[in-house]
Amino acid sequence: MRYLLVSHIPWARGDRGTVLLDRLWAEDLRGLVSGVGPVTVAAPLVSSEELKTWGPGVESLSPSDAVSFLALPLRRRRLDLTFGTRVRAILHKAVLNSDIVHTSHLFLPYIALYYAHDMAIRLGKKALFVVAEDFYDIQNWDWVRPAPNAVQHYRRARTLRRLDREVRKRVASASLTFLHTPAAVARYRDVAANAVAIRQPVHEASDVISAEEFGSKCQRLRVSKTLTLMTACRMVSLKGVAFVIRAIALLKERGVPVRAVLYGSGLLLDDMRALARVLGVADIVELPGSISPGSPIQEALRKADIFLMPHLTTDFGRAFFDAMAAGTPVIAFRSIASQDTVRHGVDGLIAPDADFEGLAASVEQYNDDREFLVRCASAARARALVNTKSQWHRLRGQMIQDLFRFCPDHITGLAK
Repeated sequence: MRYLLVSHIPWARGDRGTVLLDRLWAEDLRGLVSGVGPVTVAAPLVSSEELKTWGPGVESLSPSDAVSFLALPLRRRRLDLTFGTRVRAILHKAVLNSDIVHTSHLFLPYIALYYAHDMAIRLGKKALFVVAEDFYDIQNWDWVRPAPNAVQHYRRARTLRRLDREVRKRVASASLTFLHTPAAVARYRDVAANAVAIRQPVHEASDVISAEEFGSKCQRLRVSKTLTLMTACRMVSLKGVAFVIRAIALLKERGVPVRAVLYGSGLLLDDMRALARVLGVADIVELPGSISPGSPIQEALRKADIFLMPHLTTDFGRAFFDAMAAGTPVIAFRSIASQDTVRHGVDGLIAPDADFEGLAASVEQYNDDREFLVRCASAARARALVNTKSQWHRLRGQMIQDLFRFCPDHITGLAK
């Protein structure tokens, strides 16, 4: 199978034929290779100094990883009139020489993504399309709502609607669409020709809290007077951190002993610290700033008793599953994402949306019934042990291979 993956995620050249890229992205590519064989990635090439990551650092891939890279130009200025022509020239040959073309929802500037997909459809090739999040809702919160004036708000909203229409076209024409969040399923399932819901965590069974450590944690949950609450997110309005601080103030007023560590940096960090002081909970609410991904956040999650996810968007955060891997139940606001991920009363609790009193009531429920808290922690850990990254890599590979299963002549041709 000649597999072409076209991405907006940049990469850089390393030493001795290696490639540098985000570590989580590298792990996902290795997982893809394990399911479908060698993969060619067409993505923007940047210098090693320009390479930015969203996960726990940079990873290198070597030729033995069976991932080859095709350099796409990086759009460095808005009025680059030759950008589209250069991208299409590179991708034209790549798509012609591929049997399946894998793209994702359309990031600006998204010429490479939609051109490769549309060309694959015109040529009758298999096309895999991925919607990794409910980007429409997230961008409404992150980009449209904070527009500085009415004109900018209109322009951004119009651009986002156009982006959504373009995604709907590709979802409708794709041979297979992976919808990675419950909210994406709700938004695009009706227009997708062939869509599958994906729940892909980033942990393996070896990352899950050990039985011995979890046993000690359960004992702590039973006898500790003060529950430790935790969240980790950007300090922006859509993450709902203010609701956590108000809930803690209400718990303090009711005499429920808790302490909270709220990790994250952003525009509202100072505002959140000020809110904690005004509400009289600065002594039990710690806002230490950002925490590094990987081991640091895993360790913090294991030390926490309850993880709070008061997001106001429909986004599915990987933190749901990260917390479960630490044996830590999640309390989340009700949304499409949380209701389809957290099993209410089994491995976590769902609170009414945008309701700090409901958030406080959920914490109080766990405080009053510690055996219930332990049962939810145990269910969260058990779920994390079977819902692993490797499992989803295997299932993803099977579904992609199924696209060719009923075309034996085509498969024979691929093997030549």
